[in-house]
Amino acid sequence: MQDRTQPNQKPPVFAPQQMPPPSRPSKPRRRIVQRKRRGCMPGPGCLLGCFGAVGIFTIVLLIGVYVVYYQVSRRLENKVDELEANINDVSSESGFETTFIYDRDGNKLYEVFGQGRRQWVDFEQIPDVVKEATISVEDDDFYNNPGFDVQSNLRAGWQYVRYGQIVSGASTITQQLVRNVFFDPEYRAEQSVERKVDEILLATVMTQKYSKDEILELYLNEIYYGNLAYGIEAAAQTYFGKSAGELELHEAALLAGLPQFPAELNPLNPDPSVQARVLLRQHLVLDLMVEEDYITEAEAESAKQRTLNYVSPDVPLEAPHFTLYAKEELEDLLLSLGYTPEFISNGGLRVYTSIDLEWQGIAQNAAETTVNQLRSVHNMTNSAVVIIHPPSGEILAMVGSVDYNDESIDGQVNMADAPRQPGSTMKPFTYSAMLERGWSPASILWDVQTEFGVQGQANYVPVNYDRRFHGPVRVRDALANSYNIPAVLALRNVGVDYLLLFLRRFGVESLSTDPGQYGLSLTLGGGEITLVEMTNGYATFARQGIYVRPTSILCVIDKNDNILYQYENRCPQGFPTDQTYNAYVSGTPALDPRIAFIISDILADNNARTPAMGANSPLNTGSLLTSVKTGTTNDFRDNWTIGFTHDVAIGVWSGNSDNTPMNNISGLSGAAPIWNDIVNKIYQRFEMPPSVLNPPPGVSQHRICDIRGLRDPAPAGSCGGRSEWLLDSPPLIPDSQGNLVPLQMDSTPSVPPEYGPRLIEVSPDTYEVDVRRLDGNQANLLAAQNPGFGITPTYCMVPVEVLDVVIDEQRQIFIEPPPLEQDRRNAYQYAANAGIPILPPFPCTGDTLAGFAPVAPGVTAQIVSPTPGQTVSGNIQIYGVVNYPDGYFFDYYKIEVRGGPFPDWTTIENVHHNEVLEPGLLETFYAESLPPGPYDIRLYLQGDLFVEPYVVSINLIPPQ
Repeated sequence: MQDRTQPNQKPPVFAPQQMPPPSRPSKPRRRIVQRKRRGCMPGPGCLLGCFGAVGIFTIVLLIGVYVVYYQVSRRLENKVDELEANINDVSSESGFETTFIYDRDGNKLYEVFGQGRRQWVDFEQIPDVVKEATISVEDDDFYNNPGFDVQSNLRAGWQYVRYGQIVSGASTITQQLVRNVFFDPEYRAEQSVERKVDEILLATVMTQKYSKDEILELYLNEIYYGNLAYGIEAAAQTYFGKSAGELELHEAALLAGLPQFPAELNPLNPDPSVQARVLLRQHLVLDLMVEEDYITEAEAESAKQRTLNYVSPDVPLEAPHFTLYAKEELEDLLLSLGYTPEFISNGGLRVYTSIDLEWQGIAQNAAETTVNQLRSVHNMTNSAVVIIHPPSGEILAMVGSVDYNDESIDGQVNMADAPRQPGSTMKPFTYSAMLERGWSPASILWDVQTEFGVQGQANYVPVNYDRRFHGPVRVRDALANSYNIPAVLALRNVGVDYLLLFLRRFGVESLSTDPGQYGLSLTLGGGEITLVEMTNGYATFARQGIYVRPTSILCVIDKNDNILYQYENRCPQGFPTDQTYNAYVSGTPALDPRIAFIISDILADNNARTPAMGANSPLNTGSLLTSVKTGTTNDFRDNWTIGFTHDVAIGVWSGNSDNTPMNNISGLSGAAPIWNDIVNKIYQRFEMPPSVLNPPPGVSQHRICDIRGLRDPAPAGSCGGRSEWLLDSPPLIPDSQGNLVPLQMDSTPSVPPEYGPRLIEVSPDTYEVDVRRLDGNQANLLAAQNPGFGITPTYCMVPVEVLDVVIDEQRQIFIEPPPLEQDRRNAYQYAANAGIPILPPFPCTGDTLAGFAPVAPGVTAQIVSPTPGQTVSGNIQIYGVVNYPDGYFFDYYKIEVRGGPFPDWTTIENVHHNEVLEPGLLETFYAESLPPGPYDIRLYLQGDLFVEPYVVSINLIPPQ
């Protein structure tokens, strides 16, 4: 180093001091005596001999020197040939460069680096003042010397011979570069002749191999400036927050003086003594620039008066939660492509992410505003937002907390990616799974008090948010109003195991696939999921059932402008190579597009949700068509709102990061206002495609019975109508290859019954039935005949065979009760109290039809074998009596069975038109191949007289 000071100026205290030669003990002076030399006289022959000897010696010496030089130069050239490899090796000390993360428009978000910050800058982009200041203070003879300073090195060599140690340095810019690039830290710090000789020789060879400008370019990109800043570009950014090309004279002079003392001269150290030394060093550089005629004294004085405006030493971190999320995705992506962790942090990459900072600002402001309004009253301290572009899966915004730097709210925790209970935002997935199992949005669920058995635990008894029951509700109303009990009924129908596997199709991986870890409360949010997963799950509805993995990375370019990765050709610059990985939107069918449309339509139905949410809630976006759902967890720990259009999906979570409860606030109040603010501002400020919801092929609207106001009695034809979307064909479900295939459903057309009540379906789960209102005695008699039911019936259903003779029958509308016995009882009890027309539980009997259908005492219809309760196996012969009195028309008898594979009464073999007057064989029931269990067998007669069918219950066991 040729660190220079001005003449007659005292060197600064931090400059290396010239070591005085060590004192030597004095010796007596010796008198030099000239001695007489003997030998040949200098004649012609003697001279020729001397010249010959000298010539031979010179030739041998030159050959030796050449050989040594050739060997040394070969070794040194090989070392220099390694220079470019070292520079490009990101794992080496000299090869690393900072990786920069940008938003989608090229605005810098963050810098990723390992041992330090470095960004290469070309020679032409470096201002002359930087080059001149560096040369002035480091190597004023740079453009003339052979790589080392001859005079300084001779002086240093003589001092080493004289004193036995290195007394002074003499490193040029080229020597410093050699030391930083070629030598490891241990060898670099070594004070030895061997290291100095290597340094000089390598500097010489480097000067021969590279131009001076190339050497200076390398130096300015390699040298350390302190505070983890390597190279002039990193130094300019670290200290002044600007690029190297923007540096002015006073800033260039300061930076040029740092490399020799990066620790002692720290401009960011507020210590006054340090600041004084920094300025003194800057002034020295300016004075040396004057001495070298690079600037005038006036320019130097002016620069000394300029204020140095330093920036914070912290690395800027914009959109912090998103940026760190993207950094993690970048690491996973590049590791999967075969790159090393060192390459990611030191490779000088330029990474373009999916975030839009304008959208990010809208989301951040909306979250902060609402939290500030609700904090004191409701103890709500935090909120998170995720915005996804459904067609591409790109994450356009991510707010992980309202204040990244607020430790009191755990602000650095990314609540957008932290698993939390999602509340009722889980319900659309439950109902979607139910629809693909064959139900429809018009199917009816009974919102009444219901107990669900849990093995080894007390029964699970869910309640609604409003603590009320709502009776029979169609799926549309149950989902739109977020009623809890119907949702649990839906999950019981679907199965927890099915729902967990169903959610995997939507990219939900936070939940285990082990159903034993969850109960039926899973549909109410009883499992923890991240906001990113839920938002992209809803985006799958927006894509009409196509799952696309969310992404935050659009483009990765290395420091040589080679494109390593790009998503949908989104790299704004760079060159593709054979190694470029091109990724494109790759969708996987997750749901029948018709079901995705129906769920989206329900979530967009403001009229349907008005009873629970109100007509003018924050979910109502007016003319902007949006589909949206809220969620609230127990003790008000979590508020959610997730909504979408075709082009944007927005998820909002509000609560406290430490999971403490809020005070009496739901997703409708704590999260929905944030969602509403964001979606409206996005559509107001940006040119967005119109928000539409177009039905896919295979779904059509039908007029169905509006049961919301239906009360008993409900005469046929009195049911108010409403429109509903229904599938035109069976739902589609993914097969093992991911293709959507039709669900296998029973397509057997219904046949009007020949006997018994006839139910005419007017819309799903709603029927017109011929009934007779029972008087008190008849109702009590029918109740007594069915003691396990517990409800006194109001009506009985008139069998079709006696319709012509029952004069007071009425055709009315009834709602089908639940299928399970305990649920049925609860539904009948609720219907009786609320005046709901529920389907009568029993057909009319002879006693309840007395006076209308003629019943002759002479009719005999009885099964004598098997007997009631008998255990049988194999094929069963059924014996009995069929005897019709004279004077009446007898048509036929038949034997029917119910149970096992026969959910309804099914005729065994054929009908018989003959009577069996004595106990005889009525029919053979071929049952040996049927599953064991309880079965009912009944004898049915058809004729002029009404005869109650004779029923025998048996227990079938496997053949012995």
